[in-house]
Parts: sequence; structure tokens; C-alpha cells
Amino acid sequence: MSRTTNTLFNQRFLLGVYAPFILEFIIYAIYLVAKGDEFNFGIILWSFILFAPALFFYMISPMIIYYITGTGKIYENSLKENIDTLFIFSDDEQSSDENQKNMIREEINKKLIPELVKNVRGLYIDSYISRSKDNKKENLLSNFETIFLFSTIWASLSFANLIGVIILHFTPISLDFIILDRIDNWINIVVFALVFAALAIVSELLAYYSLGRLRKLMLETLPIVTFVDEEDRIKQNNYIRAVSQFPLDSVVNDTILRKHKRPIDQILENELIEPLSDAIRIYARNQVAKQQAWRIYKPILDDLEIPAEQTAVIMDRFFSSPFYDIARDVFSYDHEVNSLKTDIEYVKNRLILWEEISEEEKAASLLFLFRSSEQLFKSILDRFGARIDVYTNFTMILQFLREKEIITEKEEDSFNTIRKKRNTLVHQSGRIVTISKKEVESFLKNLEKVLLRVEKQFKKRSDKK
Repeated sequence: MSRTTNTLFNQRFLLGVYAPFILEFIIYAIYLVAKGDEFNFGIILWSFILFAPALFFYMISPMIIYYITGTGKIYENSLKENIDTLFIFSDDEQSSDENQKNMIREEINKKLIPELVKNVRGLYIDSYISRSKDNKKENLLSNFETIFLFSTIWASLSFANLIGVIILHFTPISLDFIILDRIDNWINIVVFALVFAALAIVSELLAYYSLGRLRKLMLETLPIVTFVDEEDRIKQNNYIRAVSQFPLDSVVNDTILRKHKRPIDQILENELIEPLSDAIRIYARNQVAKQQAWRIYKPILDDLEIPAEQTAVIMDRFFSSPFYDIARDVFSYDHEVNSLKTDIEYVKNRLILWEEISEEEKAASLLFLFRSSEQLFKSILDRFGARIDVYTNFTMILQFLREKEIITEKEEDSFNTIRKKRNTLVHQSGRIVTISKKEVESFLKNLEKVLLRVEKQFKKRSDKK
């Protein structure tokens, strides 16, 4: 019963589809009253008759919304633009050689992406009717679907009214259930035409705005493989962590804290429930989507005869990039991992807009990168029991890592380039420092390679034990 009620009487049907037709009859009723005619109660009957076609339009509306928004094409383009990040991980030297990567890219474009895009349409149409709307994203999606349906239908009716007003200047309109007399006064024609034109334009603008929001929300609520903005994820995680670590003892004394412990715990729990449930839902949705995608992706790798070891690396990266997991083994505290993650993801986001950002933002990216690497390298020194004097400066740290075969000579040069530019920025204010995108990208790639080697070193040491 609740499912039927949800289908027939939710806001998308009543407000989005049925309400515009009712408003059209209300306009006609106002027209009759303005003319001094008696109200035709047959109009009410016609408003009920229109319930059936309105319901039919509502049932096909998910297909209309899906195709008009062009979500499938947008999703396809997003997958193609992020193939290396989502599926291949081209910056990982252990994944595949360049020829293999090119073959995998070609097969992903040919077989995997079309299947993933095809699934999006079915997932959206299925969820359209049965959506539970138990979180903010799904509520927002339903709201904008309602706005889009209402504004589209109302814009069409307003445009039809505009044409009708113009026709009425030359000839009356007479149907079995509705009679509209000629409008001889040009002033009335102009006024009505302007009103309906304004309604049509405003409705079209509202529909156009809704389209942009719908595209984003549809991809955010469906269980599909998508490129996730790491900065948004970090903000969400930081909020959850901030609530859980709120320093109540600095706000109230211990006596009040003990006395009101139960209501305070309830408040904290209420604050945690929504963001935590959102985070769990997003994680679960992404994992389900990747499991489904892997069932298509794995046979592609098998057909290309990708070695089992490299397939395992790709699978590991596909389900969860180990970069920060390895860093968590290196660092002693979670906040150090979070700091590293925040800095690196900030730099990655700046790299996307490198040509557009200011020199100050480029300099900030370099400083964040150096801070992260220095913090990481010092934690690695702790793990290897380095002498105190090695911590003295960055050059000695790099030399120690070279001796331990954690970094190569080429990588040391890359780190030194950033070190020198960082020192210039910090110690020689006023000097112009040119920071190239290639240098920063090289630094990031080398930093990830260092972590992978550290992981190998840890495994060797644990195996010996």
C-alpha cells in the first residue's frame, strides 16, 4: 500500500506533473469570472479526466529526464577522461607496460564503458519509482525532478497560452468543453501575451537550471563507478572526526559533564548519525558498483592475457588505492595520514587547473607538497631507526633513503628540485620562482613510488621475522 501511495501521490506526480494542468484550468476559471460568465463546473470533471494522461506522463518521465539531461553521455565522457585513474593507474610502474596499458584502454573503451553506461539508465529508472528518499541527496534529486517536470510542462502550457492569445485576436476558439471569445482590445492582447511570455521564459530558465543539478545528483545517488572528488570526501571525514573528538571538557567542567552525560551523549550521537550514515552509504554504493564492474573488467584482462601479478595490482588499485593505507603503516598517528592526504589531494586538484591558477596558489601547492614529503620521510626514518643527525636537513634525509634503496638517483634529483625552490620561497622572499606543472607531477609520482618501495621493505622485514 505504501509503495502504491508513493507511486501515485508523491510530489513529482502531484506537484511536478498534475499541478500544471490544474493551474491551466484555474487560469480559464479566472478568465470566465473576469468576463462575467458563469463558472462551468464541467471543467472540474475535465481536471479529473486529465489524471489518467498525467499519470501516464509521470510513468514515462524517468526516461524523458534521463535522455534530456544527457546523463549517459556525461557519465561516458567522465569514465573516458578518467580511465587511467579509475581502471589502469598509469602512474603505477608495477601495473603494466605501456603496450599493455594501450590495449587495456582500447578494450575498456570498447567493452567496459558501454556496459557501465548502459547500466546507468536502468538503475535510474528503477530507482525513480521505488526511491526511499531517506537521505539528503535523494531528497534533493526528487525535489529537482519535481521542479524540472513542473517548469517544463508549465513552460509548454504558457507558450500554448501565448499562441492562443494571439489567435483569439483574429478568431474565437470553440471546443465542446471550452469556449474562448475573440479579444478585440490590443492592450489586453499585449498584456496577456507579455504575462504568458514571461511565465514561459522563467519556466524555461528554471528547467535549464534544474538540468544541471539533476545531472550531478543522478550520478551521485546511483551505485555506479565514478571519479570521486577526494576533497569532498576529506571534508566529510573531517566533519565526522571533528564531531567525535569535540572537546566537551573545555566547554563545561567535569561535574556538569558527569551530571548531564546521558543527554550530551545523545546530542553527539544525533550529530554523528546523518554524516556517518551518508559516508557509509557512499562507501557501500561505490563498493557495490565496483564489484559489478569488476565482473566485466576481469574477463577483459584475461582475454588480453595480462599476467596474474599485474591483474592483482590493478584489482588492488581498482577497489582501494593503497597509497594512504601504506602511509598509515608508516605514520604513528592518524592525524599525520590525514594531513598528508589533505596536502596531496589539494595539490592534485590544483594540477587540474594549473594553467588557470595564480602564482601564489602554485607556490602554496609546492609548499604543501614539500611539507608532506618531509613529514613522510621523517616517519620512514623512524621506522628504520636512523641516527639523530640524519634528521638535520632534507638533503641528509634523501641520502639516507638512497642508502636504504628507498629512492633512486633520478627521484632524488626530483625531490631536490622542489627542495631548492621551496627554500627560495621561504628564505628569499621577493625572488620570483617558476614552478612547472611537470615538476610537481614528477614529484607526486615519485612520492607514491617511494611508498610502494617502503611497503616492500616492510614485507621483507616481516617475512624474515
